[in-house]
Amino acid sequence: MQNLPTIQKVSPAYVIKALVLQPCGTYIVRYQTLNDEILSSTHINNRSTISIQKDRYVVLSVRVNETSYKCLVMNYRLSLMGSNDKENRVQLLEQYNSQYNQLEKYTPLTNELILSSDDPTWILDSNNFHHINFNHNRFSGKNNNGISEAIWKKSNHDDIKVFIKRFTKNSPYYENELNVLKQLCFFSIVSLFGHYSDHQNNYLVFAHGGKSLESICPLRSRTTISKMFRIINIAFQISNAMIYLEKKNIVHRDLTASNVLIDSYGYIRIADFGHAIQKEEGKNNLSRSITNTGEYRFQVRFLAPECIPKPMQSRINQPTDQIRREIYASFSSKSDVWAFGILIIQLMLKNPSKPYPHIDNDRDVSQRVAINREIHPKPDGCNIDIYYILQQCWAYEPINRISFTEIREKMRMLSSIFNKRKNKVLQSVHVFQ
Repeated sequence: MQNLPTIQKVSPAYVIKALVLQPCGTYIVRYQTLNDEILSSTHINNRSTISIQKDRYVVLSVRVNETSYKCLVMNYRLSLMGSNDKENRVQLLEQYNSQYNQLEKYTPLTNELILSSDDPTWILDSNNFHHINFNHNRFSGKNNNGISEAIWKKSNHDDIKVFIKRFTKNSPYYENELNVLKQLCFFSIVSLFGHYSDHQNNYLVFAHGGKSLESICPLRSRTTISKMFRIINIAFQISNAMIYLEKKNIVHRDLTASNVLIDSYGYIRIADFGHAIQKEEGKNNLSRSITNTGEYRFQVRFLAPECIPKPMQSRINQPTDQIRREIYASFSSKSDVWAFGILIIQLMLKNPSKPYPHIDNDRDVSQRVAINREIHPKPDGCNIDIYYILQQCWAYEPINRISFTEIREKMRMLSSIFNKRKNKVLQSVHVFQ
């Protein structure tokens, strides 16, 4: 056990990318090793024999049929407790197959997918993508050159629905989104499958996560309670995804309903990471929020006060560092919290693309938020408990704002409360019937 060869950790995001082109089945995913005789584990603690014995495990990744499951790849963790690799394999098969016999949706373990140990390029063959139409304007975004639905076709392989996002060759958002998403693997974050280029544009290929959340706003339900229950459910999922990004030190900086996808099951995926930054200590803590022409790079109606440059009129005779603080704007997880609050408001607006509907001009919004400390008014029909949480998202000073962890917990509590109310209403209806 002490002479185990070094095992290279397989990136979870790369596992998804590698498996998506495999037939349906269950796989042990590993990199090729020097002697190619042992299973790859996702975690080994080499400090002691005891630790190795406790912590060795493999993750079985299952490429499944989309019509039966809610995502392309399912993952199962199984421990490796044998004294040698042959014994490990026997126990692993017995352990998995015993679970398979109990659960109908398990797939027999028959495959081992060995990945190249070379750094993955994530480059895809453009000839495999069909039915692309970038003229469908409803998918276009401010920072890209169009988004299209498409079908990924491979011989002897099920067709896969995907999104393809197009960027001009000189777009900084392409490289940024590619680099960020290659690090991410989470159910509520859109999955990147890879990229390709031609002589005019660069393209990113994503899992098809459903339709834009903004496209179904305002949310509608038979009763106010069921509507609030849906809003709480979406808020819980988004806050959960943002906690994951926070642990990765990633700030999204463009969290809006148009950048969140929702599928037919009601599951959400955070998308559009063109503006996202990964925080590094002593670096990139500040970022310009306006271009050299004076236009905002970001959607100003979603910006927290600290992300809005202060008025420029009094810059004469000011120190250089003071001017810099006016030109630059500070982004953090707490500025994403502010945007999250506005996003939840969008779910209740007749025109979700225009939060603060009573203010016509974007510049007036920034003035009234940054200088006058205004917050978004409560929409008609919004539950007061939900609005109270949103108000905590809009504390003027970032340090006073609620965290995504607190938001998730509050949404969990509200979900329980509204579920009880919903059940009471249903019971009342049943009695009257």
